[in-house]
Formats: sequence, structure tokens, C-alpha cells
Amino acid sequence: MERRFGFRARTDFGVVAREGTLSAHCRAVELSSTGIVLDRGHPVQPRDERILIPLELRLPERHRTIRAIGRHVRSFGSRQCLKFIRIHDADRLSLAEHLDLCHLRGTPLS
Repeated sequence: MERRFGFRARTDFGVVAREGTLSAHCRAVELSSTGIVLDRGHPVQPRDERILIPLELRLPERHRTIRAIGRHVRSFGSRQCLKFIRIHDADRLSLAEHLDLCHLRGTPLS
């Protein structure tokens, strides 16, 4: 059974997933204050499924990058689901504000 602790919405903004010394540029396609779904732009490979993935989220309404660490949950096709395991409380609030803006723009929350 899947448990959700907050609202989520479809979105579209840039995310950088760190892979050691390399960086993968992805798109966020769904977001909640507890996790994110990334579109990797190619089928997810086993190397993309590391347990912990440092992330840089570039919300369109913020000048500062949000840094977080995500834990791989699952993947399908080019999409990868991550749960945030380390993110500052203020940044989690920024994600909730982004969800509010998505809702005001007409994006349904689920």
C-alpha cells in the first residue's frame, strides 16, 4: 500500500542529479514536499538507480537552487521516483509554495 503525506502536482523545471563527479540534467515532472518524479530523458539505467542521489532543484520562481538528497524508490521507462531523505525545512516549505502556485495556475493536486 502506498502512503502519501501531502499533495503532489505535475510540474516542469530543471533538476541536476549528481552522479559522483558527473551531473545528469533532468526534468521534474511531478513534485510533492516529500518526493519527486524525474524524467531522465532516456530509459533509466541501473547506474541511475543508486540508493542516494544528491539533487539540485531549480524552481522557476526562486533564484536560489534547492539542494536535497533523494532515495531511489522505483523507476519506469525514463521516469525515476525519489523520496527526499535530506532537505532543509525552509526548502521543503519552498516546495509547498511551488505546489500552491501550480494549483493557482490550474494544475490539479492529488
